[in-house]
Amino acid sequence: MLDFGIFTLPAIAAALVFVTALFIGEDIVIEKVDVPTFREWSGYSSTVATRQLSDELREMSVAAASELHAINIDEGGVEKGINAFEDYFEVGLLINGARNMLGLIKYYINGEITEADGVTRLYVRVYTKDEDNPVKLIIVTGSGKGNVTGKGNEIDALLHEGAVQILEFINPYIIALYHRRMELEQKQFDFPKTHAAIQRFLVNQPTEQHFLAYGMLGRVHMLRAENDTSLTPEQREAAYGDAERHLQAALLQQPEFLYPLINLGMIRAAKKDYVAADGYFARAVRADPNYLATRTAWGDMLVEQGLLDDAIIQYAAAVEISPHDARLHARLAALYEKAGKPVEAREEAEAALRLDPISEANARKVRELEEKPVIVH
Repeated sequence: MLDFGIFTLPAIAAALVFVTALFIGEDIVIEKVDVPTFREWSGYSSTVATRQLSDELREMSVAAASELHAINIDEGGVEKGINAFEDYFEVGLLINGARNMLGLIKYYINGEITEADGVTRLYVRVYTKDEDNPVKLIIVTGSGKGNVTGKGNEIDALLHEGAVQILEFINPYIIALYHRRMELEQKQFDFPKTHAAIQRFLVNQPTEQHFLAYGMLGRVHMLRAENDTSLTPEQREAAYGDAERHLQAALLQQPEFLYPLINLGMIRAAKKDYVAADGYFARAVRADPNYLATRTAWGDMLVEQGLLDDAIIQYAAAVEISPHDARLHARLAALYEKAGKPVEAREEAEAALRLDPISEANARKVRELEEKPVIVH
């Protein structure tokens, strides 16, 4: 199950309504995507297309959930939810029929793929309980006459774009996370689709839930400042200023929102404002003691200041959080060695070598520490 941690239920409903529904089987039902019979020879039956649309929605939702680490997701619970979702075609119709009669389903989805005049189209209908907008019709066009390009198989592309537009309608915040990842990979540092989705979220969601959008906007401006090499120094400083302004806005609404705390800590650390950065990192650890990025970012800042003992504390915590990461053990070994603690350094170096036995760097470090005499004070 999902552990909602510090957030209120209304905020979660706004941020992860689709993720929750997809994993736990609440709120949303995908009935069927009909496919022309002649398509079956190429492997596209209605069952396959329905499953593929479900998979597209699930993959985007899992990606969104993984970026919202401040909302802790129990991987075992998620895996159980996915397994349950895979059983949809076995028992889903019976269960969902009963739930629909009881009025428990918020979104009911069906669709069909059509072929006419050489043009392939996907029609998706999203039925809701909104009296003013009971049915959302989504139309995606293929065969070069629409906006579906870039995939080898046209139906794959139609279903992918259909999933994007379904998420756009149900919750623009989730699709904004997806757009952010895609635009960052494509080096589109102005993030046009991300900004558009966030603006829709701000328009359509209650004010008390806007901290999610402000946090994402802050991160987007920060990513631009860090990655856009075309920026002048003045433009980069302005981007960091925009980032801090939005991150602070998120914290005004939700003071223990993990991501703004980490990002503000990193920005302040980069500006050598160590006191402020230390405060943000400490708050981030209180919000989630087991978030790895906080520990390593804080530890690196402490190393930069020459505070090795404090840095060791953070990297020791990082190793506890991720004990099978050879790089973390190697990093902790180097800190112990620099701090004059050869016994601890050797233990961590040996742990790194066990986890990555083909690493010459790890093997060399173990040999170096074995050759060093241990001085007992």
